[in-house]
Amino acid sequence: MRQRGRAYSLCFMGVVWMVLLVITGCASSTPSWTNFEGSAVEKSFPVPKEASITETALNNSRMDYVHYSLTGIEQSSSVPEKYQQVIHEWGWTEQEDQNSGTTRVYQKDKLVVQLTIHDDSFTVLVPKQDKKTVIQGLESSP
Repeated sequence: MRQRGRAYSLCFMGVVWMVLLVITGCASSTPSWTNFEGSAVEKSFPVPKEASITETALNNSRMDYVHYSLTGIEQSSSVPEKYQQVIHEWGWTEQEDQNSGTTRVYQKDKLVVQLTIHDDSFTVLVPKQDKKTVIQGLESSP
């Protein structure tokens, strides 16, 4: 009788382990790149809905930025092709001459956004426009 109880217990534990392995195996460690929403720092710039905000710096005098956590994104591969495509579909143009390392610069009308890819995270940064530069340019005109 005791052996039958042990057998049932072992069988139950085996089933639990199998279910856990199946659930863990089915969980995706890479982003799906199918659902996007506007960034917290610039609503017209897309970010994956799967990303979660880990840090923000809004109302800074020089820039605003949001750091997102996103498991599966890699710094070594820069901006994934599917993400790049969505950025272009949302009307942003890459400014390749301003890119540096894993930071990509995008422009839409007069807005500029810098996207930096890290391992399992990324940052969306919006530099503030310096109004003094425009004024100085006018003053130096003949």
